[in-house]
Amino acid sequence: MGLNMKKNTLQFALFAIFCAAGAAQASDGTITFSGKLTSVTCGVHGGEAGATGGNFTVVLPPLSTKALASKGAVAGSTGFNIVVGGAEDTGCTDGTKASVHFEATSPLINSASGNLKLTSDSTAANVEVQISDASAGNALINLFTNRTSTPVVIAKNTATLPFTAQYIATGVATPGTVNTNVQYSISFN
Repeated sequence: MGLNMKKNTLQFALFAIFCAAGAAQASDGTITFSGKLTSVTCGVHGGEAGATGGNFTVVLPPLSTKALASKGAVAGSTGFNIVVGGAEDTGCTDGTKASVHFEATSPLINSASGNLKLTSDSTAANVEVQISDASAGNALINLFTNRTSTPVVIAKNTATLPFTAQYIATGVATPGTVNTNVQYSISFN
């Protein structure tokens, strides 16, 4: 065998050893995923009584920036509801629990605070919007880490999930418009 042939054989042998070493590594465990699909088909109605569809706007009150003059100051608490089902919504089964799941993919969620940052067309500064779960004593909802509301039991083919929203200062708030949004879905158990 020539020197080049020995080099090629040695290189091939080393390559085979490294490939086999990677294939011989043992797994450390298995992750199993499970879920549940339900036949519950409740309509979603947000905001004001008689509203249709799941898209709606919560109008926070106009406030003086004096109410939000320091980091952490909150003001303008405003209640709103998300209603599932209705009297004629027979697919919305009594006894089923409904909860709201705020989607982590919503681009305006501040991962540090769990609140909602303002859209780029907002003109106010140093303010975010905070959401609370009114059915849990107005417990704050960290939209980044704990995005699901307290479940509410469906009765007479409907359930109302109550929330509050409010301004929270991230510094000395400056005047202007406040706009933000969050995506959500309804979970049934």
